[in-house]
Amino acid sequence: MLLQLSVFTIILTFVLTFYNYNINKNIVYLSGLLCLLALSGILHYTFFLSESVTQMAFFYTHFMPFLYLTGPFLYLYVSGTIKDEFTFNWKKLLHFLPFVIALLSIFSYYFVPWNNKLEIAKTLINTSDLLSSIEKNNVGYHFINLPGRIILCLIYSIYTLYILIKFHKKKKMGLVLNCKIIYWLYYITITVIICTISYLLLYLEFINHHYTFRKLMADVVYNYTAVFSYSLIPIMILIFPEVLYGIPLIDRKKTAILKSKNNFLLKKVKIAEKYPIINSESPGMNELANLINNYLINEKPFVDPKFSIDDLSKQLEIPKHHIYYCFGTILKTKFTTVRSQIRVNYAKELLLKGELDQVSMEGIWPKTGFSSRTNFFVTFKEITGMTPLEFVQINSNKL
Repeated sequence: MLLQLSVFTIILTFVLTFYNYNINKNIVYLSGLLCLLALSGILHYTFFLSESVTQMAFFYTHFMPFLYLTGPFLYLYVSGTIKDEFTFNWKKLLHFLPFVIALLSIFSYYFVPWNNKLEIAKTLINTSDLLSSIEKNNVGYHFINLPGRIILCLIYSIYTLYILIKFHKKKKMGLVLNCKIIYWLYYITITVIICTISYLLLYLEFINHHYTFRKLMADVVYNYTAVFSYSLIPIMILIFPEVLYGIPLIDRKKTAILKSKNNFLLKKVKIAEKYPIINSESPGMNELANLINNYLINEKPFVDPKFSIDDLSKQLEIPKHHIYYCFGTILKTKFTTVRSQIRVNYAKELLLKGELDQVSMEGIWPKTGFSSRTNFFVTFKEITGMTPLEFVQINSNKL
């Protein structure tokens, strides 16, 4: 199960990175973290359960330095999410220093002949004294790197939990207290802490009790604790995909733009003049939600049949994950739903103005942004419960 779960997590990581990178670039750090957790699972399975000599030879030692990045990736993901920014500078490179040192410590092993690596793998699989075999084939200082990367990850994850709690307390008056994303950050941080402590206790058991066979180590209870905690991460992502969008902090990034007298949007759009949106759970995003809503109504960018959320992001100069958050949390709907509703409302407005007297029905739907006559009629009836002609006839009688 551990091997299948790890492979599934890697596949899920590539999928979520591909589809969400343009929405929230901090997904890169989350993807790196998930890949490393999956790699830990594969290495764990290989070392304690696999009987494949080739698999053991391939995974033994080669990927060890990358596990030093587990803690840094967690910290960079959580800190980037709560700051609502994605940056990479020379200071962040310092987090990769332990990885570089570990890589240098085993660098010569990459050039060891494959046959020699197969012999080492056979020894580890068939040995009656696992600890002695590791000491004999102590490539890359295993008894320094193994506890070193575990302790480093524990330090990073505890510090990450500290900054998360500090952020939550500081923002609790202006941030959604029941925000799924906040809970998600707590969950993944605490999960990494649990997994790390489990691996540390497992290492201490191995050193102190001198387990002789690999499968004896596989039955230690700390294995099950780590695997159970880790298995819930991909499940949480599948159940709550919105956690990938990040935490939009409109107060810090957009307040100056929204309040600027020179902002071209404010010259065209009177914020909250029409249909003011109030969401007591997330007051910091109301202004942005009103801006989006009224921009769509007043400026009518939707008349372009190809108008998309990417266009909205570019036109308003607002990050896409802010827009996703506004539609999902404040407006409680999807962008495509709002776009269809506004197009139908605009069509109704044109029909009530007598536009049909000047042009045929064939001339109405291109003006409202629908891609085809069929799409126009189907969407209109879905939203209003009647066809455009029925709507005209009913309202003509009222007039």
